[in-house]
Amino acid sequence: MARFRTFLLCFSLSLMASGFVYAEEEAAPKSIASQEPRFDFSKLKQYIPDIYPGPQSPTANTGDSLKTCVALDDEIVTLLPLTYRTVPDFYDDPKVAAAIWLTTMGITLFDIFPENVPLTKIPLGYATLAYPEYKKYNEEKRIREVSLRIDSLRRTKARMRCFEI
Repeated sequence: MARFRTFLLCFSLSLMASGFVYAEEEAAPKSIASQEPRFDFSKLKQYIPDIYPGPQSPTANTGDSLKTCVALDDEIVTLLPLTYRTVPDFYDDPKVAAAIWLTTMGITLFDIFPENVPLTKIPLGYATLAYPEYKKYNEEKRIREVSLRIDSLRRTKARMRCFEI
């Protein structure tokens, strides 16, 4: 045990000393033109998928300008109910309450298997917590798409100067 402690002490001292050396090299003044970038992040963008959607602008369909003002207004009225939220909030959802209860009680997934089988002691609540969030994500996606369509129809109505007196 004493040898391990000595080795650990020597290793940490050598790391600390090398850190000081690198810090002095970075602190030395260099011209900005001579510095090369360590990594080109512009090439990395093509390998990372867009996980979160960015802001989108509404685009009108080709047939929207041919519709009458009443047809545009009717389509907006039919699309408005699709923007309503149907998935309950996190703490109002009974599925989440059941998942929290199952996790608290310690009920595990695949409880019928013996102890030595791997991945059988995962609490069941963790498995069921993902479904309400998946539903919420799909609902947000639907609302975003319908809202963009409604915005494009409203812009078309404004360009056509509908319902002006």
